[in-house]
Amino acid sequence: NYLKIFISSLIISAIGVFVIDYFSHLFFSDPMETIAYFIVKAILYIIFSFLFLSFINLDKNESTKIVIGGIIVASIWGFYYNILPLVIGYYPFGITLVGLNFLEMGIFGTGVAFGIVHTAAFIGGYYLSKLVLKRLD
Repeated sequence: NYLKIFISSLIISAIGVFVIDYFSHLFFSDPMETIAYFIVKAILYIIFSFLFLSFINLDKNESTKIVIGGIIVASIWGFYYNILPLVIGYYPFGITLVGLNFLEMGIFGTGVAFGIVHTAAFIGGYYLSKLVLKRLD
């Protein structure tokens, strides 16, 4: 069962980060994020997805729990990537929120937009991983 959870976590990360998030940055943000940014985010999504799928029972209220999981992982990423640089001067890989612009929406709009994108990355990755694993069974 843990192997299936791990494979699902890899799929969630790959689809969520390297498809949904990557193309959101490519088409809607200026400047484009760095490769290191996507690699670090993919690792976070793998770890979070593995823990989430290992400990959360999705038999009841699956959709609600997946949306909450997406909000949590997006919040963790937002804290790591945007709050820490402001509070302690830590500058992670890539470009912080201050240096990005999502469709010319300013810092607040960009933050909200990428919060939605990062949440959608987890949700989309989860449902696509479920579809892929169903086809493999």
